[in-house]
Amino acid sequence: MCMNPEMSERVARELRPFASLFEVFGRAGFQLYAVGGCVRDWALGRTPKDVDFTTDALPEDTKRILSEHGFPVIPVGEVFGTIATTLGKKTYEITTFRVKESYMRGSRHPVVCYGHDLSLDLERRDLTINAMAATAGGEIIDPFGGLEDLRARVLRVPRSSFERSVEIFSDDPLRVLRLARFRARLGFDVCPDATRAARSIAGSVLTVSHERWFSEFDGLLSAASPQEGIAWLWEVGVWPLLWPETLCLRGAHGVATSLSGGEVRESVRDLWAQTMDRVLCAVPQDDEKWCAMMSLLGYAATLEGEWAERVTALWAQNLVSRFKFSVARGESIVRRLMPLPAGEPTARAVREFAMTMGKELPRWDRFQEVRLETICASCRDSERQRLERWRDALKPYLADPARAEIRLPADLSKRIMDELHVHGKTLGLYLAHCREAVLDQKIDEREPSEVFVAWLASHRLEPQ
Repeated sequence: MCMNPEMSERVARELRPFASLFEVFGRAGFQLYAVGGCVRDWALGRTPKDVDFTTDALPEDTKRILSEHGFPVIPVGEVFGTIATTLGKKTYEITTFRVKESYMRGSRHPVVCYGHDLSLDLERRDLTINAMAATAGGEIIDPFGGLEDLRARVLRVPRSSFERSVEIFSDDPLRVLRLARFRARLGFDVCPDATRAARSIAGSVLTVSHERWFSEFDGLLSAASPQEGIAWLWEVGVWPLLWPETLCLRGAHGVATSLSGGEVRESVRDLWAQTMDRVLCAVPQDDEKWCAMMSLLGYAATLEGEWAERVTALWAQNLVSRFKFSVARGESIVRRLMPLPAGEPTARAVREFAMTMGKELPRWDRFQEVRLETICASCRDSERQRLERWRDALKPYLADPARAEIRLPADLSKRIMDELHVHGKTLGLYLAHCREAVLDQKIDEREPSEVFVAWLASHRLEPQ
């Protein structure tokens, strides 16, 4: 892929909204370029997620230029050379040229060395396709053949060689995961030198902070072809270092016969292949692909389906902790891995399940389509029919999960204390008794408190 007038015009058109930014840096005697992923995406005819800039101005100069010309100054990463500003409602980062960037063990923040040469800044970047910059006029500066590598659909480091690849990956081992993410996103091949280098320094990925692992895996699993990136990480020995639980999935030939667990039968395809089926079937939103990655772990540990589901949940809790999910996201994933309740839906069972799932119920429901993808073929139709019966019963709660919550009359506690003369733990037991009565449909929760008190009086609990 070479630079042509059409591409140049397209890039220039994309950069016109930033004309004032280019102008003020130029008038101050500094260079400014769009850089990295946005240039790559424009060359591919795609819309970039972010537009980033690079300059030979030091951070203090960037702040002064922006401030003098009325641009907001946001020192998001000043110590690392990055100052942000806003145009319209969007934020854009401007980073000083760097000649070196490396990460200390376990750190999320780079140690940087500033430079004055754009080519040196581009050379230290991870891949040639990300080592391109663009002028305001749309000219792409591509000293390391990034455009040609886009045409050839290949991933390699600038000045590619085995030794140079080792150096680039050693500066920041997370770049191995980034390369896998780009393979998953673009479907490009990895050059042999980069694969060999990644294999030689695979263990260094363990020195990277877990938050940065999460960011890359999140992008990889949401990419168009996650299996491509995952397969490459297996090839270079990185995947089992970060996901050791998945080692036991390879060569384990079992298949679930029920969405509730139950019996596990022998299968032709191993659990790892089935996991990849689920990942590909899952949608790239709401962490569903993460759910798919974890959903069969327990089946490698036991042939008892019910226990397999429990082991899966325990392993999932460990994984969301390791990858530093927020508490809410982690709980959401673990909850969605819950199996379909055994048997047929009853009013009590349906409501209890809806209460347990809470707001995750609609996402849990959607994930059942992913789980059905690898249910034993001879059981799939009957399990789908059973799932549909549960869905019909759950319909009110799928539409509004909050409806499952039991709402006792607001004054019930006071009336129980006043009229039945119970307090403390016994009061808690009486309230629980009322909830059980609602679940068993012995009392309608919309009844006033006196109905509940009368019912309790005629069904007195034994003194505790």
